[in-house]
Amino acid sequence: MISGQEELLELIQNASESAEGLVRTDAVRRLKRLSLGQVDAIALAEFARKAEDPAWRTTAAQVLGFHRAASRFNALVDPLTAAAVGERDPEARRALVFSLQGSTGAARLIDHVSSDVAGEALMGLPETGDGWEYAMDAYFSGLTPDIEVQLIEILHRPPEAAGWIFSYLMTADFPESMGDPTDRAFRLLTRVDQGDFVRALLADDDSVTRTSQAIWPGLARRERRRVVTELFTEAVAEAGVSTGFAEALAETVSSTRDFWDGGIRTVRLLLSALSSIDAERIIVAAVDRMKTVGSAAQQRLTELLIQLGHAVSGSQHFVRQVLDEWPDAPRDLQTRLRRTPRVTGS
Repeated sequence: MISGQEELLELIQNASESAEGLVRTDAVRRLKRLSLGQVDAIALAEFARKAEDPAWRTTAAQVLGFHRAASRFNALVDPLTAAAVGERDPEARRALVFSLQGSTGAARLIDHVSSDVAGEALMGLPETGDGWEYAMDAYFSGLTPDIEVQLIEILHRPPEAAGWIFSYLMTADFPESMGDPTDRAFRLLTRVDQGDFVRALLADDDSVTRTSQAIWPGLARRERRRVVTELFTEAVAEAGVSTGFAEALAETVSSTRDFWDGGIRTVRLLLSALSSIDAERIIVAAVDRMKTVGSAAQQRLTELLIQLGHAVSGSQHFVRQVLDEWPDAPRDLQTRLRRTPRVTGS
C-alpha cells in the first residue's frame, strides 16, 4: 500500500467514534475535502469490508457514501453490496448501504429482510433506468408494506420515472412467482406523473406492440398497451385529470403528424372514464394549444375535442362556450365542433 493510502486509512481511524474529539473533528473535515480517486476508493472499500474495528468499517463506508464513490466507480458496487449483506454490526451495515447510494447496489438491497437496510437503500436509489428496473423487480416480487409505501411516494423523482415505469410495464416478463401484477401496477399508476405518463403512453413503439411473449398470465404481449392504458385510465378517474395530463395530451396530439392513424384507440380509452370537470381541463388545454399552432395541428386538436364530445356527457356545451370566447377561432373548426352529436347523460 502506498504512503498516501496509509495516510488515508489513518484519517479514517482518527475520524471514527473511537478517536478523541479534536482529532476526530480535524480528520472528518479533511476527509470531506478529499478529491477521491478510484485507487483510493478501492482501498477505502477494502477497509470498509475488512477492518477489524466496526467503527473503522463504519467511517470508511460513510466516506465512500459522502463522495458517492460507488456511483462513479462500478468496480466498488459488487464487493460493497456483498459486504452490506454479510455485515453483522448494525451501524457498519447501514454505513455500507449508504456507501452504495446512487448505484445499482442500493437498488438491489431495497428488498432486504432488515428494514434499516431496505430503508437506507431506498434513500440511495439511483436515478437511472437500470436502478429503477431493479426497484420494479423488487416491488412486483413483494416488499414490506412500509418500504412499498416509500417507493411509491418517490415516483415523482426523477422526471424520467414515468417513462421508466411505462417501459417496465410494457416489457417485464412477470413470472408466476410474482403473482398477478395488476393490483401493484394500478397502485404505481395512481402516483405516477400523469403528464409524463401520457407522453410515454402515446409515443410510437412498434417494436413492443409487435411481439407476442406472454406478460400477465394468459395475456399476450400485444395486448399489453391496452391493459396498461385501462389501468392508467382507472387511476386518472380516481384522482382526477391533472393540468399536466391535459397539456401533455394536447401537445402530443397537435405535434404528432398522422396522430389519429394509430392513436385513436388509446385516446378513446383515456377519455372513457373522465368526468365533466376532467373534460373541461382537456378542452381548455386543447383550445389554448389551438391558438399557437398551424392549421394541420388545429385539425388534430379538433378531432380530440370531437372524441371528447362523444365520450363525456355535456362536454360539447363547454367546447362551444370556449369557442365563443375565442373570436378568431377558424370558422371550419367551429363548424366541425358545432356539428358534434350531443351526448346525453345516463
